[in-house]
Amino acid sequence: MTLTVADGRVSEVEITTPAENDTSLGYQQRFAEALPADVVGRRLDEISFDRLAGSSGCSEGFMNALADIRDQAAL
Repeated sequence: MTLTVADGRVSEVEITTPAENDTSLGYQQRFAEALPADVVGRRLDEISFDRLAGSSGCSEGFMNALADIRDQAAL
């Protein structure tokens, strides 16, 4: 995942869709397509969701990665 922050707000986000299983890949692709509309323009501490584009697993992974990014940004 690549997340760019400018002026305290997410300016760009990009994730990969590495799944090899067609069902998992479908969830990942829908999540990747929906993600920018939900996070770009928002502050890191404003982003929170448990399901996006019908995917809870992708959302959980994203939120875990975002927690790491928040920790790094605080350093």
